Amino acid sequence: MKKLAVIAVILLLVGALSACQAQAPTPTATPIPSATPTAVPPEPTGIPAIAPTPPLNSPNGPPLRTIQMFQEGDGWGLIYNALLLTHDGGQNWFTVPMPEGQVDNNTRIFFDDVNTLYLIVPAPDGKTGQLYQTSNGGGTWRISAVPFQNGYLTFAGQTGFFLATVQNGPGSMAVGLFTSADDGLTWNLAFPAQNPDPGSSLPDEGFKTGIAFINPQHGWMGVAGQEKKVVLYQTLNGGQNWLPQEILAPQNIASLKTTTLPPIFFPDDPTQGLLPVDYISLDGSDRNRVFYFTTDAGANWIPGQSVVESDAFTFLDAKTGWTWGKRGLYFTNDGAQSWQLLPVAFGRSEHATSLSFIDRNNGWMLTADASNRARLYNTKDGGNTWTAFNP
Repeated sequence: MKKLAVIAVILLLVGALSACQAQAPTPTATPIPSATPTAVPPEPTGIPAIAPTPPLNSPNGPPLRTIQMFQEGDGWGLIYNALLLTHDGGQNWFTVPMPEGQVDNNTRIFFDDVNTLYLIVPAPDGKTGQLYQTSNGGGTWRISAVPFQNGYLTFAGQTGFFLATVQNGPGSMAVGLFTSADDGLTWNLAFPAQNPDPGSSLPDEGFKTGIAFINPQHGWMGVAGQEKKVVLYQTLNGGQNWLPQEILAPQNIASLKTTTLPPIFFPDDPTQGLLPVDYISLDGSDRNRVFYFTTDAGANWIPGQSVVESDAFTFLDAKTGWTWGKRGLYFTNDGAQSWQLLPVAFGRSEHATSLSFIDRNNGWMLTADASNRARLYNTKDGGNTWTAFNP
């Protein structure tokens, strides 16, 4: 009866997630609605504003939250109150008009390609949200009303997924999963299902770190702050039912707590992917990240070499990637089975907040220092040397 009561409550709540860090997600409790509002017709936005943002290396410059670069120097950036666009590899950034909406710190974004992206912004009522979708680089936007506001957004082809959570107390979080089969126009509540299979649900224990899907049916959900065990949930029916997946853990797991992040897969070969898992000492003094590797679409996960205090990371494919660690930037070309520390030095208090590579040589990195001063760097040799923009 207790589980049925929890499900009944979740169906009446509105999906809401606070901006979440991989190490310690801190969601905001808000109700989750079950109804799907009618989509709003597309609206033109005009061309991006001509005034560039202040230089990133200026003491008063806008700290970019994330970047995603593509070929020919085109790329997207997100700051606390605006979506940005660059056409010259990050030398200059321009604000992109958002009709009827305003980007904020809780905005969630999904980059599909150089022209296509999706993002959720608050609706004027302050309770629900609006899904903005562009397929022409921000020239025009399709705006759809959605029954949620903050959270984790992802797509598998034309199928959209949005994870909404409600914090029940310390270390406890109920979830609702919304899905869309029409590229985000309409959304339905897939979880909790009305008639779930016995034993195939999600306990409230643990903060949920996000979701990943390789097709409309097969997906995963990560969980943070689990003591003496590794927790990763898997669904094979579009999120209606979830079962824990066994992950090989180190022998000293009794002295650790773990956080699993959503796995990463690649369209060219969805059988290969990576699963980031943080192993943290119980007193929180040490953290090591292990990227697990799969060659069978997540049926089995093979642990790789750990990176101390790994933070921002990016992968071109299942074998080639970069991650920031305690001592600097690391590179792998064997699916995270081993990591090489690159010979590059940054300021003592700097750490990477976002990484984006378009090929084996050309990449961009955002860093922040102890004063929250943002810097944007570019490399043309795979991360061995970096040049700062607007020094």
